[in-house]
Amino acid sequence: MSTEQNKAVVRRFIEQVLNTKDVALVDELMAPDYVNHLMPGGREGFKQFVTMMPSAFPDLKWDLNIEHLIAEGDYVVVRATMHVTNAGKEASGSGLGEYRVVNGKIAEDWPISIGAELMQQVGVALPG
Repeated sequence: MSTEQNKAVVRRFIEQVLNTKDVALVDELMAPDYVNHLMPGGREGFKQFVTMMPSAFPDLKWDLNIEHLIAEGDYVVVRATMHVTNAGKEASGSGLGEYRVVNGKIAEDWPISIGAELMQQVGVALPG
């Protein structure tokens, strides 16, 4: 796949899975042997995390805005700003994330660097 196609996969993942918390596209966008370098469980673990968050933290909202997508070979790096709210607390910041895309699917994910810190600032503990 071209670097532009790889960037499109990552953009779609961020905009249509992460921002909307819609796991319906996970199997389409993630490889069966997907590895997330922040949390264990692979693709199924990621689905469980995304579906568990609204029930565990009903006030939790997060929004990622892509500032830059840069690709070389199988790798796509994203710079994004993230805004998180939960139970009256707010946190914002920007960070970098890295994805490895193989055959049109995300095989590896080094999540956006600021995400876990922002979640903790608003009282959300992440697994891992």
